[in-house]
Amino acid sequence: MMQYDLRVGLNVPVRLLIYETAAGEVRLGYDLPSSMMSRLVNADVTAAARKLDAKLAALAERVTGAKE
Repeated sequence: MMQYDLRVGLNVPVRLLIYETAAGEVRLGYDLPSSMMSRLVNADVTAAARKLDAKLAALAERVTGAKE
């Protein structure tokens, strides 16, 4: 994505947060890359970020067993 806009580097690589709730449930949190990149208003960045959204969703589903 940085080939389209260097400012992408402010938010990539993505960061994940794994935490435990007060009830003892383990959660996985992250910001969608497409929402983080939307302010750049660049169609190429948006397309790449949406692909990354899908990859993160698949990873989250795989490690948690839960669907969105």
